[in-house]
Amino acid sequence: MRQLIVVLLLTFMFSCSEEVRTNLTPKPNAFGTLNDVVIIADKNLSESIVGDSISYFFESAYPIMPAPEPYFDIRFFTPEDLEAKKTRKELRTFVIVADVNNESSPTTQMLRKDIGEEKFLRAKSIDEYNSSVGIDKWANGQLIVYIFGRGVNGVCNSLRENYPAIAARINKHDDTQLYANIYPLKKLNFEANDEVKQLFGIDLSIPPEFKKANTVDNDNIIWLKRDIKTVEQDIVVRKFPYRSQSQMNKDSIIAMRNEYGRKYIQSTQEGSYMRTHEEFLPVYEYSAKVDGAYAIELRGTWEMENDFMGGPFVTFAILNAPKNEIIFVDAFVYGPGKDKRDFMQQLVYILKNAKLMK
Repeated sequence: MRQLIVVLLLTFMFSCSEEVRTNLTPKPNAFGTLNDVVIIADKNLSESIVGDSISYFFESAYPIMPAPEPYFDIRFFTPEDLEAKKTRKELRTFVIVADVNNESSPTTQMLRKDIGEEKFLRAKSIDEYNSSVGIDKWANGQLIVYIFGRGVNGVCNSLRENYPAIAARINKHDDTQLYANIYPLKKLNFEANDEVKQLFGIDLSIPPEFKKANTVDNDNIIWLKRDIKTVEQDIVVRKFPYRSQSQMNKDSIIAMRNEYGRKYIQSTQEGSYMRTHEEFLPVYEYSAKVDGAYAIELRGTWEMENDFMGGPFVTFAILNAPKNEIIFVDAFVYGPGKDKRDFMQQLVYILKNAKLMK
């Protein structure tokens, strides 16, 4: 009897499926860089107009830079490429693109297994069901976005329809990585942050590397700088009495930028000053919310008059209605010859996550 039990136990152990054994193995933590997106698609799909559509959307220009930089850094893997190196499955963000009409496709088979038979059959019969989201498929902290359609045109339509929501979901997923890049030790420059809170009524959670510029000696403006090798990040904070809605438009906010830029931001060249550059690239205007308060967001480029300097900027004019004030926060990057997207994303994160003092 004892021998029979041992034989049954051994039979059970060795007949366990690979899936069960995998599920018993702890998952690794996902890794990867900010804005890195892996596209999983069959080669024939990625080399068709689907691949062109993926590049069109995911590599569209980040707003707004002196030289174009893509919104996401993408790379294409087939399912076979994914299996070729174990660590590829541990990356942070995947977009799986499949044609549900091609049931022999390895990517479609992956989709079918992941979303289940009922949903797969639904995708084959209903055009409106063309996307899904999963997490932690191969590693903890992983985002998996599924885009699918019937035939090549169906997949392209799904990409066009779902891309804005996909980009927002990836950005939200990347917030954890972005926060870690900005605050590697979860610390602040408490002295500068307290001064900004006291003078302007806003908590910017200023990272420790930002230091107060000595060139500004005025209680109505604070200029903070962060030098990272060959890239400089700057934040300028001001406030104005709120008198009318006309102050909360693009022209008025640009005038606020140019006024302080002419007075305080110069290079070593005589007669130089910073101004908003509007001649060749537009300044984009958006309605926004900062800590629930109405705000106008501007994005554009700046240049140093009478010198060869420039870069991107983002500005928030925040209406602090209880105090009848406009809090003006401007951030810009200078990094000649360097990619600036990631540095701008850090500044946008700081400004968008500001808190108004009650």
